[in-house]
Order: sequence, then structure tokens, then C-alpha cells
Amino acid sequence: MQAEVLPPISTPTATWRRWLPGTHVGFVWLMIVIVHIALMKDASRWNRSDVLVWDAGGYYLYLPVTFITKDIGEGSFLSYVRGQYRPDLDPDHSFIRLPNGRVVFKYPIGMAVAYSPWFAVAHVYALTAGFSPDGYSKPYQRYIALGCMVYSLLGLWMLGKELRHYVPDHLAALTLLAISLGTNLLIYSTVDSPMSHGTLFLLNVLLLRYTRQWYQAGRWQEGSKLALVFGMMMLVRPSELWMIAVPMLWGLTNRTAVSQRFIFWLSRWPQLLIMVAIIGFVGSLQLIFWRVSGRQWLMEFYAGERFYLLEPHLLDGLFSVRKGWLFWSPVLVFALLGIFWLRQTAPALVPVAVVLVPAVVYVTFTWWDWTYGGGYGCRPLISLYPLLSICMASFWARWWNARAVAMACVVGVLVLLSVRQSWQYSRGVVDCCNMDWARYKEHFFDH
Repeated sequence: MQAEVLPPISTPTATWRRWLPGTHVGFVWLMIVIVHIALMKDASRWNRSDVLVWDAGGYYLYLPVTFITKDIGEGSFLSYVRGQYRPDLDPDHSFIRLPNGRVVFKYPIGMAVAYSPWFAVAHVYALTAGFSPDGYSKPYQRYIALGCMVYSLLGLWMLGKELRHYVPDHLAALTLLAISLGTNLLIYSTVDSPMSHGTLFLLNVLLLRYTRQWYQAGRWQEGSKLALVFGMMMLVRPSELWMIAVPMLWGLTNRTAVSQRFIFWLSRWPQLLIMVAIIGFVGSLQLIFWRVSGRQWLMEFYAGERFYLLEPHLLDGLFSVRKGWLFWSPVLVFALLGIFWLRQTAPALVPVAVVLVPAVVYVTFTWWDWTYGGGYGCRPLISLYPLLSICMASFWARWWNARAVAMACVVGVLVLLSVRQSWQYSRGVVDCCNMDWARYKEHFFDH
């Protein structure tokens, strides 16, 4: 007689284990989520209407003026509503008044597109929960901030998956930890999440992912996704045009690769036409709004503000206490060093990194205001972090076996320092605009 096989007994421990991540990257991402929630749980910024202000407030204007105040091209009611929540700020901030009397907005429309799902949720909630459905009451502040945090977390999750294409799981996890918690990305994923940088981080991760997939498979599906992502990047921040270097330079490691690339493009010219059409369609959203609002098709972003290419502030931009990129995110030194070993893990990215990283860093610090206003560290360079993540992973892959303990300790210290200073920034201990060495030393141990 055959013995009856009983099903395994489900214990509470076994049940919980099914819900736990099965990789190092998964565990690190879960830890990242917890840290993000901890930084976002303070509702004081929402209570004092300090979310949809300054740059984020400028990105957001398109939504209330289109769906709530309905004063496109004139903006008087929109200005009135903004003044009710923050009377200490200029209610016309980011407005551009044209000679024809019409009103347009200084900032591009892309982030408004990214905000739109969360705006819709907030509007429904405001209507049903008794809040003022004016675009600026507490639900709008809360859902826009939380929604943009979700974009950043999604970008980190996708980055973890992408890193595992190049390095082992444990090195991908270490890189994910360093980039997410050891840099100023943490601030722009939480406290300042409505700014464009966390969303652009996600888009740049997708740019790397779809570029790799398109050149591997050559299908129109991946090409269309790549075009959609690139078009959205341009819609959020037109200066992201330089990221065209990713698909243009990908894999061009020798002359043979260059000739093969031209053959690849020529053999897929219908795909390229579709991709250009997609980018053009996405970009047309801005042109259409300008036409409807200002009665003209083209405007000048940031009128009167420009790059001074012969007057860079490289030393200040990289190392100063005020806004130094590497001062506030020193773990990125490993990413820059990793470019030298990128060929061993991701050879297709070598020409991209060698050309794009120095060019973007240089041009970034030639802007008329190299500090880029208020904020934590050098925020414009966050768009490079997905690419630099693979460079950093290449550094670990080269040196980990020989110096694992030492490198783990260094990364741990730098991550803890970054988390602490991010917490200080969120509490106002680290000044957003005028930090100097004396203040840094005086408040280093403040909570």
C-alpha cells in the first residue's frame, strides 16, 4: 500500500518568506523604500503648502490652469488661488507676460504630464473628502509629492534589474544602495520629490534599458519605447537633448562597429521614421499649449539665462561646501573611477561614458547660476546617475574580491553620512542656498 503524501504544513515563517525578496537587490530596494517612507512621513511641508512652490510650482501650473481655474492665457484666477495658500510668495512666479498681453509659463510642460495621474487622484479625493478642489489644498500637495516618490522608487527598482545584466547580484545591490542612499538622489526622491530630477532619473534608467534592448533585438517595440522615453525627457527638460548620446554612441567601440551601426539604422529606416514621429508627437504637446495660451508656436525657456561656456565653475561645482557635487555625494568618486574599468563589464557603454560624462559635467557648471538656486548638492547631474551606476558597478567588479571588506566599510560610512545629512537638510540644518565651511562644522552633529 502506497503511503499518502501529505502537503507541506504552512507555518507563519514560511508564509512570511514568500513575501520577502529573493535577491540581494530586492532586499536593498525594500530597505530603500523604508528609508524613503521615513523621510516622507513628516507632513509639515504639506501642512504649510510648501510643496507646489518655486520650480515645482512652475512645472505644476499647467494642470490647475487647464482643468480647474480654466483661465489659460490670462491666469488671474490661478494667481489668486496661489496667493491664498502662500501669500508670502509672488503669485505670478513663473508667469511670462507676452507683448500681446497673453500669459505663458517659464517652465516646460513635461513634469505636468508626469504629475497628471496623481493630480487626477488628488482632485477626486478632494471632491469626495471635503477639501477645496482648487488644485492647491492638502490632497494635491500630498499626492503629487508621494507620486513623484513612486517614480523614483520605480526607477531604482528598474536600475537594480538593469545592473544585474552587467554584474553579480551582490554587486548590483551594493551599487543600488550607494546610488539611492549615498547621493543627493535621496533628497530628490523624498523631500524635494516634485522637482524634475527623480522623474528624470527614472526616464534615464529606461533610456539605458530600451537602448540595450533595441540594439539586441532590433524590434520596433523597443524602438518605440525608446523614442517615447526620449521624447518625454525632452518635454521635462529640453537640455536632456544631450542624452541622445546614449543611443547614438552605444556600442561604437571600433570602426567595424561604426559601419555595422549604419547598416543597422539603414535596415530599419521605417522604425526610425516611427521613432522620430513619436518624439515629435510628444514634443508637440508643448507647442500646442504655447499656441493655445500665448497665440504663438515658439517661446524662449529661461529668457535671459544662459550658459557661459568659457567661464566654468568646475572647482566650486565639484568640491565646494556650498553645492559641491562630490562634497555632498562623495560615493560618486567610485563611479568616476569605474569608467576606467567599464570595458570589462559593459563595453557598449564605454564611448557613451567617455564622451557624455565629462561633457555634461563641464556644461552644467557653465550655467549663469552654477549653484542652480536652492537645493541639496548639484541636482542637474542626477540625470547621469543611471549611467554612473553601471560605472560604479564596474569598479566593484574589478576590486571587490581583493578589497571587499574595506570597500564595504567605506560605502557603509558614506551612505550613513549621506542619510544623516539628508535628514539634516530636510530639517533645515543644512542650508539650501548659502552653506559654508563654518556652518557645516558648527552644525555637523545637530539633529
